Amino acid sequence: MLTKKDINLIKKISFVDFKLRFNSSVLGFFWSLLNPLLMLTVLYVVFSLLMKSPIEHYQLILLLGIISWNFFSVCTMNGMTSILNKASLINKAYFKKEILVIASCLTSFYSFLLNLIIFVFIMLISGVNFHLTNLYFIIPLLLIFCLSLGISFGLSAFYVKFRDLNQIWTVLLQAGFFLAPIIYPISLIPEKYLKFYMLNPLSRIITESRDSLIFHSFPTFLIFLKTLIICISILLIGYILFKIREPYMAEEL
Repeated sequence: MLTKKDINLIKKISFVDFKLRFNSSVLGFFWSLLNPLLMLTVLYVVFSLLMKSPIEHYQLILLLGIISWNFFSVCTMNGMTSILNKASLINKAYFKKEILVIASCLTSFYSFLLNLIIFVFIMLISGVNFHLTNLYFIIPLLLIFCLSLGISFGLSAFYVKFRDLNQIWTVLLQAGFFLAPIIYPISLIPEKYLKFYMLNPLSRIITESRDSLIFHSFPTFLIFLKTLIICISILLIGYILFKIREPYMAEEL
């Protein structure tokens, strides 16, 4: 269990890493927004203009999907390498190693929140006004963080010993981009495949995010409960794997 001292350390490490990430950059934080905007532009031109997609608010569907995916991708990649990247810090002082993983995920989460502010601004310009359902977005926001943290725990636990995991996870992320509803809405999935498709927690989170922010609708309680159970289960499994592997990390660094 994390103490107040642990929580303060997490805040300090995450803020320092966030500042260092953009400290020597001319555009600073806006570099983190440039990638999703460029990808949005390319995909929007291909699917909305060239292929004449009739989907309402397609540019918002794309942007929210890309921003959410980028957070998940960056968070898990950085979380996976967080222990190894801070090996010198571990050797100098004793503290709970999970602090480094949590701090790394928080650093990515700060950028995610800033990107979402830009998204809300674009959403308003596009004619989608604030609605009561927008408040529900807080829940998928927390769930995608829990999901990313849980996977980061699991990956970081084994990456210390198996360095090839970095390459494997990169390939899986590339495949996952097309297996999640990022460049298309969930409505395009055939009904007979939908129950299998929704086993992917990211599919659930991105869909619920779009529904609450763009289309002003709430999920049913059963849908919410299933998403919550999946994300919390992944977080717990990842943390348990991390604690099992933790005693061996120091000698493997």
